[in-house]
Amino acid sequence: MKRIFYEGRINGTFTLEGDVFHYLKNVVRAKEGDALGVLTPGQYAECTIAEMGKRSATVRADMVRDAKRHDYKLKVYQCLLKREYMDFAVEKYSELGATEIVPVVSCRSLNELKDKTRDRFTDIAVKAVLQSENEQLPLIADSIGIDDITPDGTENAVFYERAETVGMPAVSKDMCIVIGPEGGFTDDEVAMLAAKGFKIVKPIEQILKAETASVVFTGYVRMMQDNL
Repeated sequence: MKRIFYEGRINGTFTLEGDVFHYLKNVVRAKEGDALGVLTPGQYAECTIAEMGKRSATVRADMVRDAKRHDYKLKVYQCLLKREYMDFAVEKYSELGATEIVPVVSCRSLNELKDKTRDRFTDIAVKAVLQSENEQLPLIADSIGIDDITPDGTENAVFYERAETVGMPAVSKDMCIVIGPEGGFTDDEVAMLAAKGFKIVKPIEQILKAETASVVFTGYVRMMQDNL
């Protein structure tokens, strides 16, 4: 079943216009009678396309319920990467079910996040959630400095390729993780995060690229959370 995101409130019959209508008509070639999954910030509905017009579609909600919410928390602090790598990381965090993504400015990262970039991240996250059939969008936070990172989970881990020993992080249903920039963390940054209460972990011997680490380590945490 095709899935779309709708900003409004679903109640009976409603109209789809703009980019969503363009996607239905010109990308997936939807037609009258097609089934459609519609996700809103708080609802999920199974719908039928009642009418496809020239500029809008009329959709009938056959079943409406509250959107499912995750039974865990996973906040990801991601130091800002180059555009294509950061877009990739946001997409994969959203597919994997991160509940919050916090862009971080560190010594070796990019040094700013523009409003239009944050809007792009939100658009990427929506598409990834629809593709993965999640029903909860991650919160895309404003960027912060690395000094402002807070270890507010039950378990808090920094993935650091220069840690002295290899070991897996403890995982809980309430977790914060930190993944560094392409140039890695400085020694002072690691010491500061450790002093705040983050556990410094190195799960494997290999040195991974930042965008690879975003998938591998977040995927591990999510698999463990789902099996707790």
